[in-house]
Amino acid sequence: MQNNFSKAAKIFFNPETLIPFIIGTMFLSVLGNALTQILFNIFGETTNASVGIALGSVLIFIFSVWFLAKSLAKMRSPEVDLGKLPPKKHKGLLLLVSRDEPCRKAIEYHLPQLECCWLICSTQSIDIAKKLKQDFSKLKISEPIVVNDIYDPLEFYHFVRKIYKSLPSGWTIEDAIADFTGMTAQASVGMVLASLSVQSPLQYTPAELQDGQVTGRSFNPIEITLKQQFRK
Repeated sequence: MQNNFSKAAKIFFNPETLIPFIIGTMFLSVLGNALTQILFNIFGETTNASVGIALGSVLIFIFSVWFLAKSLAKMRSPEVDLGKLPPKKHKGLLLLVSRDEPCRKAIEYHLPQLECCWLICSTQSIDIAKKLKQDFSKLKISEPIVVNDIYDPLEFYHFVRKIYKSLPSGWTIEDAIADFTGMTAQASVGMVLASLSVQSPLQYTPAELQDGQVTGRSFNPIEITLKQQFRK
């Protein structure tokens, strides 16, 4: 909210719009003088009335900036068609936990079909994993799996393979999907290799870009399908 408030305030005092700003200021000055005179006629030209009018003006300005900031916060860029197929919703989801936002996007995408979620994290991201477990309390989420060496793909490989071997009773491999977004490149490699070894579905949750910069938001997950390529 703080960033949106600053952005909203800059719109009011943007030097790039100097001429419109001057014209608008002149108009507002005339209007302000007229309103001030009206208020003085109502409340009297006393010191207390002057202070009250000044404070009221400041509060109105702050409210205007706050309202604009809230409007900016609600404005999200439209969903962009990346030309990729989203995965079908799965009952199980394996996640590499680094940033909170893409993890939430991945989890929310598979609701309400999603039942179980496995969170693989590091000592740096375990708090994020615990918060996800707390916020999605209706899902069956075991304790986060903490990887000791985030630069060892084999460690991730073994953890992911272990998860697939202990899926809930009656589940097939296709019931769970692995999201290899986040953490290190070695983590993604380990998860992908483990998933391919059991022919499990794969997905990644791409970051949203605006003017070449990461916005902090994410698109819906994209499915990685390799079976048809293997058959060729």
